[in-house]
Amino acid sequence: MKKELLLAIGDDRAASYNLRFLKETFENFCDLGLTLFYAAPRSALWDRQDAGLPPSDAALEEMIAHKKSRGQKALDDARKWIVDIAGCDGSNVRTKVVHSRVGTARELIQEAREGLYDALILGRKGFTWFEEIFENSVCHELLWQDIDFPIWVCKRPSETKRHDVLLCLDGSDASLRMVDHAGYMLAEETRHTFTLFHVAQDGYAVSNADLLFQAALAVLAEHGIDEERVELKIVPAGNPVKAILKEARDGNYSAVGVGRRGTGSKTRMENLFPSTVSVNLLRQLQETALWISK
Repeated sequence: MKKELLLAIGDDRAASYNLRFLKETFENFCDLGLTLFYAAPRSALWDRQDAGLPPSDAALEEMIAHKKSRGQKALDDARKWIVDIAGCDGSNVRTKVVHSRVGTARELIQEAREGLYDALILGRKGFTWFEEIFENSVCHELLWQDIDFPIWVCKRPSETKRHDVLLCLDGSDASLRMVDHAGYMLAEETRHTFTLFHVAQDGYAVSNADLLFQAALAVLAEHGIDEERVELKIVPAGNPVKAILKEARDGNYSAVGVGRRGTGSKTRMENLFPSTVSVNLLRQLQETALWISK
C-alpha cells in the first residue's frame, strides 16, 4: 500500500530537511505519495476577513504576490529537488498553497485530518534562545494541539548515514501506537531494524517491561516483521530523557519514536497535554528525527 505523507514546506533551509530525511530512510522514496504544503503567513492586511469583510485591494494584491513568489517558489524548489536530485519522475507529488488565517500549525492540522495522511513531516532547526523562552515554534505548537495523526520532526541531516529506529515504550497506549505506525511505515524497508527501548525508573518493576515488550512484538509481528529485525533494551535510569538521548547518540538511529502522552495522563483534560519526554526530546535531539504518535 502506497504511503501518503504531508510535508510542510517553508522559506528557510530547514524546509528541505524532511525531504532529505525521507530520501535517506526509504529506498522506495519515489513511490511515496507526497503532498508539499505551504501555508502563507498571516498579514495584518488580512484582518478584514476575520471581521467578515471582504479583503481589501491591498490584501488581495499581497496574497496573489506571495502565492506567485515566495510560496510557489518554495514548492517549485522542493519539487525540483525531488526530480533532479532524488531522480523521481514527480508523478506522486502534489503541491498546495493556502493563505493562513488561523496560524501555520492549525492549517497543517486541518490538512492532515482532511487528507487522511499517514504522517505529517516537518523540517526543524535547533531551538533558538527566543523559542526556548517563548516556545512559539510550529513544532512545539503542534504538540500542544489535540492531534490524531503521527508527526515526524526532521532535524539537520547528519554527515554520516543513519539507520534503524528507536521505539520508546513507557506503558502508554500512545507509545504502542507509535510501534504500530513505525511497523507499518518500515515493514518493507528491511535494512532498518527496530529497537524496543524501555527506561526502568526507580520503583518500576523490571518484570513489567516484559509485558511492554511482548505487546510491542505482537504489533510488529502483525506487520510481518521478523523478530531478527527487533532488539529489546531495558536501561535503569532516573531520567528517561537523558537515557533516550544517550541511546540515540550511541545507536546512530534514523529516528526516535515516542508517544505524545505518557502513562501519567488519566483525565480527558490531561490527555490533551504532551508528555514532558516528548517536549524535551523535541528540544534536545540534534540530528536524529523525532516521531511522535497521537
